[in-house]
Amino acid sequence: MRPEALVALWTWITFGAVSFILYKVAWKPILAALDAREARIRNALDDAEAVREKLATIDETKSRLIQEAEEEAKQIIADARTAAGEAGAQVEKRAAEKVSILYENAERDIATIKEKTVAVMQSEQAEIVINLAGRLVEENLDDDKNRALTDKMLDEW
Repeated sequence: MRPEALVALWTWITFGAVSFILYKVAWKPILAALDAREARIRNALDDAEAVREKLATIDETKSRLIQEAEEEAKQIIADARTAAGEAGAQVEKRAAEKVSILYENAERDIATIKEKTVAVMQSEQAEIVINLAGRLVEENLDDDKNRALTDKMLDEW
């Protein structure tokens, strides 16, 4: 055989032996390591997908909670406005009642003062009439003198 063919044969035999040895000794651990790495990557991708789904669920829950909180806040504000309106109406009602009571009391006071004033004026009028009559009787004058005396007393009064 020619040396080139012999070298090629020995190269192929060495290559086959090295391949067989590598297959038995090195390829199995390398393939096992690659399979383990592929499994870790696949698990990491699955975990990432699970985390993404959990984040989406959390975002939905967060959005729902925010919306519920906003609705509750709006309801609280509406209730507060209603309560304030009712309180204002009650204050107005009490104020109107007090004004009404004060008005009635003032009217009673005015009526009482008016009655007292009329009574005092009637009493004073009676005294004046009595005084006038007494003077007229004492004087016993004629008509012209009676008129002059009456006019004079009315002017004094």
